[in-house]
Amino acid sequence: MGTAEGNIAAGNATGNTGKKTETAYEPENLMAYRVSLSLIDRLFSEGVITAADRRKSYTIIAKRHGLSLDSIFTEKT
Repeated sequence: MGTAEGNIAAGNATGNTGKKTETAYEPENLMAYRVSLSLIDRLFSEGVITAADRRKSYTIIAKRHGLSLDSIFTEKT
């Protein structure tokens, strides 16, 4: 009987964090990033969150999708 190889952890319960740079700029990841931002924008426009919360959320979402904060793909608020 051998030992298992590789990572068998279930993963992060809050979503993807720290994506590798190679996958961070793939179309599927960028689309998921933009959808996440649109949800934050909707909450902001409805007055559910403040401008400060929106800025913090944008930063957290960019990091979760593995995007650099100074990337041309990240939104600046």
